[in-house]
Amino acid sequence: MARASTGGSAAARGVGIGTGRDGAIDHALKQEGVEAVLGVEPNHVYRVIELVGTSQESIEDAVKSAIARAQRTLRNLRWFEIVRTGGHVDAGRVAHFQVTMKVGFTMEDAR
Repeated sequence: MARASTGGSAAARGVGIGTGRDGAIDHALKQEGVEAVLGVEPNHVYRVIELVGTSQESIEDAVKSAIARAQRTLRNLRWFEIVRTGGHVDAGRVAHFQVTMKVGFTMEDAR
């Protein structure tokens, strides 16, 4: 059984170098491009963790609170990617926003 065509080459579908299968930007590669412009060594090892931020005010506040909290105990935070958004409804009103995100940071050299 033959598979149906997915629309041609990667370039024709708008998926290029530095993107995932769905065309999402590879944030680590994007960061390396920024570092090259700034003259910083681009060869980093990134650690990626998952955080869940919450807020009663907004999705943006949930993201900001998670990043601010992570910054207190992690060094070299570089990027984040929102994986999932959700919330809690109470009496027909949004009571709480919840944002799950991946956060990347560079690993330090061994001492």
